Amino acid sequence: MLTDIYIENYTVVDRLHLNLDSGFSVLSGETGAGKSIIVDAISLALGARLDTKIIRKQESRCTVTLCFDVSTIPLAREWLEQHGFDDHQECIISRVHQSDHRSKITINGKPCPSTLLRELAPLLLIIHGQHQSQTLLQREQQQTYVDSYGKHHHLLQLLQHNYAEWRKNQTEREHLKFQTEQRDEQLNLLNYQWQELEALNLQPNEWQELHEEHQQLHHAKQLIYNLNQAIDVTIENEKTSTTHLLQYAIDQLQLSHKNNPQLKSIIELLNTAAIHVQEAADELIHYRDALDLSPERLHYIEQRLTQIHDLARKHHVGPEELPDVIQSLQHRIEQLNSSEERMMALEKQSQQLLSFYQHTANKLSQSRRRTATEINKKITHYMQNLGMHGGEFEIKFDPHAELITAYGFEKISFLVKTNPGQPLLPLAKVVSGGELSRISLALQTIISEKENIPTFIFDEVDVGIGGQTAEIVGKLLQSLGKQAQVLCITHLPQVAAQGHHHFKVNKFSTKNSTTTTIEPLTREQRVHEIARMLSGSKITPQTLQHAEALLT
Repeated sequence: MLTDIYIENYTVVDRLHLNLDSGFSVLSGETGAGKSIIVDAISLALGARLDTKIIRKQESRCTVTLCFDVSTIPLAREWLEQHGFDDHQECIISRVHQSDHRSKITINGKPCPSTLLRELAPLLLIIHGQHQSQTLLQREQQQTYVDSYGKHHHLLQLLQHNYAEWRKNQTEREHLKFQTEQRDEQLNLLNYQWQELEALNLQPNEWQELHEEHQQLHHAKQLIYNLNQAIDVTIENEKTSTTHLLQYAIDQLQLSHKNNPQLKSIIELLNTAAIHVQEAADELIHYRDALDLSPERLHYIEQRLTQIHDLARKHHVGPEELPDVIQSLQHRIEQLNSSEERMMALEKQSQQLLSFYQHTANKLSQSRRRTATEINKKITHYMQNLGMHGGEFEIKFDPHAELITAYGFEKISFLVKTNPGQPLLPLAKVVSGGELSRISLALQTIISEKENIPTFIFDEVDVGIGGQTAEIVGKLLQSLGKQAQVLCITHLPQVAAQGHHHFKVNKFSTKNSTTTTIEPLTREQRVHEIARMLSGSKITPQTLQHAEALLT
């Protein structure tokens, strides 16, 4: 549950700390005191989009911190542990927004992006205001309510998995069907392309080797000259060749070898050098003599390179990629040749997947109808007690079994009548804003019986009601507070009197500033606050007596 709220420099709030307990807590205060600021700040801390004007005047940043006890919220603990924010029993969410528009969110002291925080928020609390009531008019949201109450999470997951597998099968079948329709034409083209490449008989690394040889032949004259010069310098010139000069040096040193034994190692080095020079010269001669410098060879290579290059350009690849093209063509030809067998296998698989889908969808549909019967009875009962005498609620199923969707065989819509003698009509065509809020409250109440929602925050859910209906709404919120933590902003004394805890929001203004504060009320203070809510600023003994009676 939500245990503490800290707000600093947020709009008209200087510093505010609100310590919350379990049960039903109410927030009241005069119009314009800033009651909704508390809810807005909570929304901000939980990842809501920023308004650039939220920082208190003359301050550089605002901070909102929420502390949750998650010891009894296993889904939240699991999420925190999975994402590296685990602190066992506590979850502290803090958001700091600066005047330069930079914003920082942390969970248990670790940075967290707002997109990730929005995943965690519904596991901790649900904020219910006028906007949230409006979502009840959306058919998708109506179906979500039914599935939440019916605990259809696992069935929906299985159904969506079955649907995804079936759609994947259909996509492959459609693609294969299109290919089959073009099969003969494609096979003719692919076979022609493959035979053309096979006729080329391209050898591994042939392109690179031919390219290098072409470069050599293109510069053949210079190459021969360079080779001959190197051979001449190494062995052929009888007077100045390297081998001649090395041998001369060896002979000269041999003359002094007997009297200078240390020359032995030097002579050995020179002999080794002479051997290496001779071997290098032999390699040069072999390379020169092996060169095919005929114009015919050059012409052949140029033709061969042109053939390879033309086919590579035809297939929009580099010459070195042609072997991959051949393999790709072979694979596509094999696929087309086996397409009939694949189509038969896909059709068989499609029937199996469709059977799985229909089985799951039927189970979901049956459970939805059982759930709808239960919801209809409960919401109709609540409507009768919430000022809509003669009202009735019914969940309508629009079957579309001929369609396969990720959400089952039917579309769901909520029908109501708020007065006797009226026909059942879609929710959006019948209810007022106040009636919608009450129906939405009733739905939240019955869903909380099924789901472990730890905290509800209601922002003026009692708009448009009064008297006995307001008292019933208050009792409904009090009842909900026995199952979950409830925080409600209200202007109705009948609702405020039902709270287990009562806080008052005050606004103080001076010439230069305005500040909003919040204080917990004692029993005596509650009597005076409810009396104010009953009669305004003029409190009489009668209103105090009435307030006391409401609290009794």
